Amino acid sequence: MLLRRSNLARSLAPRPWRQIVPAKRRLSALPDTPPASDAHANINDDLVMNRRDLDFILYEVENVEALCQTERYQHCDRATFDAALDAAHQLAHSHFHQYNAKGDRHPPHYCQETDTLTLLPEHVAAHRAYSDAGFLTTSMDAEVGGSQMPVAVSGAVGLHFSSANAGFSAHFALNVGAAKILQHHGTDEQRAHVLPKLLSGEWCGTMCLSETHAGSSLTDIRTTAHPQPDGTYKIRGNKMWITAAENNFGGTIVHMVLAKLPGAPAGTKGISLFLVPKHALSFSEEGVSLGERNDVRLGGLNHKMGQTASVNAGELLFGEATGGATGHLVGEPNQGLHCMFIMMNELRFQVGLGGVGPALAGYLYSLQYARQRTQGRSPLCRDPSTPMVPIIEHSDVKRMLLLQKAYVEGALGLCMYTAGVIDALATTADAAARSDKLLLLELLTPVVKAWPSEWCLEANKWAMQVLGGYGYTQDFPLEQLYRDARPNMIYEGTSGVQALDLLGRKASMGGGAALKLLGAAVAEDVAAARAAGGAPPPQSR
Repeated sequence: MLLRRSNLARSLAPRPWRQIVPAKRRLSALPDTPPASDAHANINDDLVMNRRDLDFILYEVENVEALCQTERYQHCDRATFDAALDAAHQLAHSHFHQYNAKGDRHPPHYCQETDTLTLLPEHVAAHRAYSDAGFLTTSMDAEVGGSQMPVAVSGAVGLHFSSANAGFSAHFALNVGAAKILQHHGTDEQRAHVLPKLLSGEWCGTMCLSETHAGSSLTDIRTTAHPQPDGTYKIRGNKMWITAAENNFGGTIVHMVLAKLPGAPAGTKGISLFLVPKHALSFSEEGVSLGERNDVRLGGLNHKMGQTASVNAGELLFGEATGGATGHLVGEPNQGLHCMFIMMNELRFQVGLGGVGPALAGYLYSLQYARQRTQGRSPLCRDPSTPMVPIIEHSDVKRMLLLQKAYVEGALGLCMYTAGVIDALATTADAAARSDKLLLLELLTPVVKAWPSEWCLEANKWAMQVLGGYGYTQDFPLEQLYRDARPNMIYEGTSGVQALDLLGRKASMGGGAALKLLGAAVAEDVAAARAAGGAPPPQSR
């Protein structure tokens, strides 16, 4: 349910983490929304989030409050986390959920003659509200203007938006991923002047890897980068499947582009990373200013079966008009894939968590429908004069709801466990413990991307079926939620690509050390459950 703005402002006022975020992006600067009686109640008609379940995973399963005792997160407390979740809940309702269907019916429109792209005015406003609220900064370090909250809490914040509007919310992770690349590999100028623009939402970011002839095979990319006397590079080539490739939000767009320098080694060892802005950038001691339009153009939009509210380039053309778009090297030459993996791994986690969103929304809607829709009677009742019963009383409907619940809560648990590993890695000083956490994270990354993408789609299938024939019509949101969930299976690499990574690289690392660590963690939890009164150990035969 929604919060009163006055209550939100009062609850956020003393929070130290808000002092890190510039005043114009504070969470209290949210629009007025309808009041609610209790933001933490398990309200049946809340179709975005079951807060009781989310709190259970965060605070009772993952125990994120314990992180507040570490140096990195000592500026946080339970009230800090709750305030961020409350604010996300409010904004997800006011600016995302109510325009979800409209965005699906009215996707972005690109006019090639004028080279302009138009999104719904409501989505432009949602982008501004999300950015002004500071949600782009939640997981970023304080030293770069971030709120420096645990990844688990940041992920829980983001889940509200993927549940409310999976299509449009796909834009935001690109900004964060590009900002993290610049934080770790950017020049002093890029960190000082470009990174803050990405975190404020004034500028947007993209990730440009795939090419039309090669798909996901980065070994075979053809985009080239030629050094210029002024230290910039001329980028020539094309990229495809680029989310957020164009917009009408204002500002500019920062494309993170993989390309090859003259004489670079063959294959992925010869790939470099370049920052290619939509407009020319001029750096000075005062900051950065935008110049003329750079030679980066849309070749057209993809018209996807789902997540139609997000912009996705069929082709993004670099240097078609002038022979080269101006780019700026990020990191060292021929180390582009190493730099890009920061963004790639960030987005693999985000895509997995994003897969939970539509499944959660579908479960909440079908659960509400099953409680309200009356049809038929108990098989034991032969009297046609008796009232029909809510369909949730029918065994097969219960089965479909419980399947959804298992898939959604299992996927969310996997995502939060992975986030907990990331948080532990960030707060652990012991070298051996850090090494173990890093191994575990390497193993989990392809799993956390693939499993929710696959099985949350299955949850959406059963959500549609709960509504019977109505679930397949546009009069109800379930068919859109199914379509919005489907692209997650191909974003950031198919499940087959993730399987190759898992079995070809991760499972065998250190002689299977990562698998042993995961097995030990599972065994520890099983033993703890048994000690607490869970299932007895299996009997030997």
